[in-house]
Amino acid sequence: MGLRSQSQPVSRIHRVLATCCAALVFALGLFAASPILHDQLHHHPHASTDDGCAVVLFASGVSSPLGAVYVAPPSTEWRETSHAVADEAFFAVPRYLRQPERGPPELG
Repeated sequence: MGLRSQSQPVSRIHRVLATCCAALVFALGLFAASPILHDQLHHHPHASTDDGCAVVLFASGVSSPLGAVYVAPPSTEWRETSHAVADEAFFAVPRYLRQPERGPPELG
């Protein structure tokens, strides 16, 4: 009973947090898609720069300030793989000393 009573509030918190995050993404997408709603959000439609606006950042996407990472190409040097060779061959013992010459008899 203790495990279930402890997991219930955590589950509610996760659900509320997930709902808030989904609502935030929906609202940012709605404001990014509609310039009229975006202007009403700022209360001053003649703003020339939206550098710090979350809607503009959401609509623009994320840009990484880091440069491109160099990944070295694979080596072009030829390497022959060596195969292990056994000195003796060990065969499995046959199940029958004499293999059956024909199938089971027909009933009929």
